[in-house]
Amino acid sequence: MSDTTSELSFPVLLRFARDAYVKAIRDAHAAIDCDDLPRNGTYVIGAIAHFHAPLSDIIAQLGMSKQAAGQLVDTLVLRGFLLRTPDLEDRRRLNLSLTERGQAVADATRAAITQMDAALTAHAGAEAVAKTRATLAALAHLEPKAAPASPPLPKQFVNQRLDNAKFQRCAMPAASFEDVNLKDAVFTNVALQGTKISNANLSNVAIENAKIEGLTIFGFNIKALIEAETKRRS
Repeated sequence: MSDTTSELSFPVLLRFARDAYVKAIRDAHAAIDCDDLPRNGTYVIGAIAHFHAPLSDIIAQLGMSKQAAGQLVDTLVLRGFLLRTPDLEDRRRLNLSLTERGQAVADATRAAITQMDAALTAHAGAEAVAKTRATLAALAHLEPKAAPASPPLPKQFVNQRLDNAKFQRCAMPAASFEDVNLKDAVFTNVALQGTKISNANLSNVAIENAKIEGLTIFGFNIKALIEAETKRRS
C-alpha cells in the first residue's frame, strides 16, 4: 500500500486490514495442510470452538440461508473438520463438534490472529490499537440510516401481467388485484390492509414482513392448494 492511507475511505481501509488478517490465517492453515477449508469455514469452526455457538446463531451472523448453511456444514463434515451427532435429548436436532483436524484449524487461526495483533501493537502502539478496536466496535453497532420509502403504488391492477414483480417498502391500503398474473411476485415490507385479490395466479408468491389486515381473496382455491402442498411433502 502507498503512504496515502489518510485519503482512503473507511470501507477501503477495512478491506485492506481484513486482507492482512485473512492472508495470515490462510498461511497458518496451509502450514498444517488444512488449506481446503471452504469459504466461511473459519468462522464456523471459531464460533464452535470458542463460543460453543449453535448452528442457528452462526447462520444468523453469516446471513446465510438454511440451505447454504447446510451445504457448508456438509462440506466441513466430509473434509474432516466437524463431527455431526444426534442430540440425545432431542433426536430431531444434530450437535456439531470439532474433530482433531477442526481443533487444529481453530488453534492455528487463534495463533495467527494473536501474532497479527502483536505485530500491529508493535507498529502502531497499544493505545492506537485500543482506540481502533473501540472505533470498530462502535461501527459494528451503528444502525444504517433507513432508505427512503418507495412512492405509493397504484391501487388498482386489472388484467395485467405482474409476474416477477417486486413490491417493496410501500403501503397499498384497499388495493385491488383483478385478473392479474402474480406468479413469482414478491411482497416485502408492504402494508396490505383491505387488499382484494380476484382471479389471480398466485403461484410462488412470496410475502415477507408484510402487514396484512382484512385481506380478501376471490376465485382462488386455497383448500386445493393446501392439499396439493401436503401431498407433495408427504
